Amino acid sequence: MLGLTAMPKAWSIFSDCPELAVDLARDAARIGLAVEPEVRDEPSAPAIDALRQGAPVALAVSEPLAPDTAVQLAEAGRAANRKVPLAVIGPQPLGLFHDLGLPAVHETGPLLAVAALLDVGAERPWAATTKELPAVDRVRLGESVSHQQDGRFIRADDGLIGHQSDESAARVIGTPWDVAAALRAMRASQDSSRPKVPVVEGVESEAVMDVILGPRRALSDPASKAALRQYDVPLPLEELCATPSRAASESSRIGFPVRVALASPDLRLWDHPDLAAEVYSGGQARDAFRQILAVAKTRSEDARLLGVTVSASTMARTLLHVRMEPLAAGPVLTEIGFADPHGRASSDATQTVLPATAKALERVLLRLRGSSLLLSGTPQERSAAVSAIGDVLMRLAAFVHQWRDEIEAVEVNPLAILVGGELEVREACVTVGDAFSRSLNASG
Repeated sequence: MLGLTAMPKAWSIFSDCPELAVDLARDAARIGLAVEPEVRDEPSAPAIDALRQGAPVALAVSEPLAPDTAVQLAEAGRAANRKVPLAVIGPQPLGLFHDLGLPAVHETGPLLAVAALLDVGAERPWAATTKELPAVDRVRLGESVSHQQDGRFIRADDGLIGHQSDESAARVIGTPWDVAAALRAMRASQDSSRPKVPVVEGVESEAVMDVILGPRRALSDPASKAALRQYDVPLPLEELCATPSRAASESSRIGFPVRVALASPDLRLWDHPDLAAEVYSGGQARDAFRQILAVAKTRSEDARLLGVTVSASTMARTLLHVRMEPLAAGPVLTEIGFADPHGRASSDATQTVLPATAKALERVLLRLRGSSLLLSGTPQERSAAVSAIGDVLMRLAAFVHQWRDEIEAVEVNPLAILVGGELEVREACVTVGDAFSRSLNASG
């Protein structure tokens, strides 16, 4: 059996489930890891307190972890200069936690393996050589690169994997599967650097306030774009038209073909794609206006109908869906997914927090199963695509951050990536919160 180095302090592992605590204690004993499991209804708060006191802390939860809680946990770990292993038992995706620097896994075994690897102290444990392992374990570990300073993995008793370096005695880490999952989580969470929220120059705050001032509501697409325009997000050439004749006139001015689409805060095109049409003449634009509004009235008698927007017709190679909301802990929670029918049906989406570096954003986009549609071509073309997408996302995040007290969310659906590589916000929805109503009640 491998000799185990003495633990300076036991790991405090907080959980919301007694069964998880039992599993953690049993499995930790198998690998010789000192742990003190503790069951709490809200385990994140005591975990953060323990981090502030300098203790090594891990978290194992059976319920989904809220993004705000994850941010607070990550910030507490960063302040204490400690990595915080996290096990989320269930189907909740782990990408957001990795982006925050939390080595998150789905099972208790990998959680304990992460803790054991952190005790080893190797800077990049996933880079340790696996040449001492049988072929089957090398495959399961998924790594065979040798880095002398990161030690090496070796065989232990009972089919377990250990780690050994020149500076410390050998330590048992866990089963090959647990070690592989732990290494993947540690690799994915290695870079948690977060830049400051970008400042967009030349924003006229009064112009934005004029649009969003009022009670809690979802703004129409034209109103939402009017607010976002101050942040230089790429918008299509379009006009709001309240009459058929105006639609015909503006379509001729913009140049055919044009896209005629319903403008309404109550009926969104992403829910009613048939309320838009491409036309090739002024007469078709007039007919499209009448037909679109007639169909819209049958969908909802109470819907507010502002008319139609007439916009230049552009060809997209990819459509994205982006939703952002401000987190109380500071960053902007962002969901990115594909907006085409196949992407929606397959739920091809991921979450992250912004702002983020270009490198981090590329990793986020690569989590999408259809990432090849976004990041194809030469390395230069791939870098240009990440830069273009990142620029739009950062501008949207800057808007959300600046108006976090007034708005609840911003949704862009779709964000079109055009054939030439340019981007275009085709439809947007800003949801205003109740901050204005609360301020009026407070003053009254």
